[in-house]
Amino acid sequence: MGFTRPASKLKSSVEEAEGLGFKVLAAPSLDIIHGDPSEFARLKGCMGEGTPVVFGSTTAADHCSQEFGDEFKTMMSPCEVIAIGPGTAKCLEEYGVRVDLVPEDHSSYGVLNLISRRYKSGKIVTVRSDSGTDIISKGIKDSGLELEDIAVYKLVAADAGDDMIALLESAGTGKLDWMAFTSPLSASTFFDRMREMYPEDYLDRMKKIRVAAIGRPTADMLSSLGRTPDLIPSKTTFHDLLLEIRGRC
Repeated sequence: MGFTRPASKLKSSVEEAEGLGFKVLAAPSLDIIHGDPSEFARLKGCMGEGTPVVFGSTTAADHCSQEFGDEFKTMMSPCEVIAIGPGTAKCLEEYGVRVDLVPEDHSSYGVLNLISRRYKSGKIVTVRSDSGTDIISKGIKDSGLELEDIAVYKLVAADAGDDMIALLESAGTGKLDWMAFTSPLSASTFFDRMREMYPEDYLDRMKKIRVAAIGRPTADMLSSLGRTPDLIPSKTTFHDLLLEIRGRC
């Protein structure tokens, strides 16, 4: 199988997949850059008693801890903290941050459903990347709630090194049984590079291998790119994605 992951998560992701018996081709998709100081200042200014704060990834938690250090736990203590999934919740708790809510559906849609049921007025703070989908932010605005969208890290396409070229060639020549995508941006970046390598028929080539999406936002992106995924795991975690792919092999 093949997949792309942020460079900081690539090694552990490959080890996890190999531990489940996969032969893996993987490459870094995105580089992660620490957010601007002004964004962290905005976040600090949003903290208040009972303020709902949504963490959209473990990376968001990591960068807040990197910026604030021990103060991170203290500044979050009066807030109502929402983690998008169990991995993010665990990460926050390791930093000493109490997590109050985790949606049943560990995705942007699950977060939005939780927010719409729980909050009828006031401000919602989202802590995320600068390049995430607008599912949560648009839904919050459409529901009449006030939104503070804080980008604590930035995502930029990683250089197409030897590992990426090998992965693209394997996908393009049908040597992969599965190609897995773990974010909308990583999917669109990969398809852009497939288009560069195989301008005449990149989409036909992608239709000859099986494709998995970690969750609905990534699946929506793949569909918009012309390749509806063959698999979306019932739980939106990388581990569950691997398990369900293994179940189809």
